[in-house]
Amino acid sequence: MKNAGINGVLLGLLFLAPVFAAQASTGLTIQPVKVSQTMEKGGSVSGYILLSNASEAPVVVDMKVEDFIPNAGGDGVKFVSRSEGVTTVRDWITLNGGKSEITLGVNEQIQVPYTINAPANAEPGSHLGVIFFKAIDAADADKQLKIGTQVGTLVFVTIPGNHLQKGNILEFTGPAFVQQLPIVFRTKFENTGTVHFEPKGTIRITNLFGKEVAQVPVEGQVVLPTGVKELNTAFNADGVMLGRYTASIELFDGEGGRLSSQDHVFYVVPVWYILGFIIVLLVIYFGLSFLRSRIKISVKLK
Repeated sequence: MKNAGINGVLLGLLFLAPVFAAQASTGLTIQPVKVSQTMEKGGSVSGYILLSNASEAPVVVDMKVEDFIPNAGGDGVKFVSRSEGVTTVRDWITLNGGKSEITLGVNEQIQVPYTINAPANAEPGSHLGVIFFKAIDAADADKQLKIGTQVGTLVFVTIPGNHLQKGNILEFTGPAFVQQLPIVFRTKFENTGTVHFEPKGTIRITNLFGKEVAQVPVEGQVVLPTGVKELNTAFNADGVMLGRYTASIELFDGEGGRLSSQDHVFYVVPVWYILGFIIVLLVIYFGLSFLRSRIKISVKLK
């Protein structure tokens, strides 16, 4: 079986994308790929992860929990056996009743139960972990070297207390001249707070006269503390646009507090519409010229 172990880049992309299920190239599928919980100290929550065998043979699945930390100033993550702190997420999660291995037949699905127990001394802020599932061909399970496919469900736990949701828009950009829609706006956002959260907001599109012509929601992407992430938002108008426009973005934290705003001016020049209009004018002009050259109108006075 092909080795497709998850590394930091792959699971970082898994976290950044607003999806609800993931499939490895071989081996396993999982749902969900992200679990997010806000818990009080001493609290407990439970749930299930749907695990499916997507390979053409029975597999043995090894399960384990690790921590991960964000890369400061970027949108990647680093997986570590244990992160700093009094306690970490890997200590809080009980997986499959304590059993670390299961066997799945071809196309078999199973709900793997998990429980998160936050200790009474849990530190306020974000606690980040990942539940790894590694599929090994059942025929190779007894071999010393076990090669298989690994996928993971990311776990985000927030402990209320002395933490802060805060961030800034570092850049808000888009094309200066647009010939055709859709338009993609790029927002470079920095999480300067102490917890992960999903910045939400709106991009308002106004024309030359200040009239609002559209609103585009910005949502669906979590930014880790100390992280910088590019949020891409596509805008597609229903009708034809022409001339100067202003895109104004405004973002809010998870509690509705205003974070930051910026503007971007762009010009829509639909070349094909303009060329079509010019061609129509030329056809009318030459058509009238031809008619004038062929038709003579005379007036006879009595």
